[in-house]
Amino acid sequence: MKHETALQIAVKTENKPGPKSPATWLGKWENQIGSEMTLAVTGTDVTGSYTSASSSGGGPVTGALKGNVSGDLISFLVLWPGGSMTAWTGQLVDDQTAPRIKTLWNLVTDVPDPEEPKRLWTSTFTGADEFTR
Repeated sequence: MKHETALQIAVKTENKPGPKSPATWLGKWENQIGSEMTLAVTGTDVTGSYTSASSSGGGPVTGALKGNVSGDLISFLVLWPGGSMTAWTGQLVDDQTAPRIKTLWNLVTDVPDPEEPKRLWTSTFTGADEFTR
């Protein structure tokens, strides 16, 4: 589905986020491979840090995290030291066990301009993460 079509549907939908306390999001979260993020929330703005358990260098790497929350929804971006970026979007799920943040992510890396015609398709990676406390 094209982004514009999805946005038209989303805008028409009565999707009024319920108020969530910033404390709902605050603190340390860990995903299924041991990567950790620490979140702070002011209004709808999210800041923090993200330490990925894996990197192209073979060890952990940390980047600054910035994003937004709206009710149960979250979106955040991490700019990595080498210039690549990862963006996550997802939703807080609070069931009987423990709160979880279920997300989808896109990681983009730079392809040198002369190589773009042949290699641009190799610059985007996509996946899913689930974070728990």
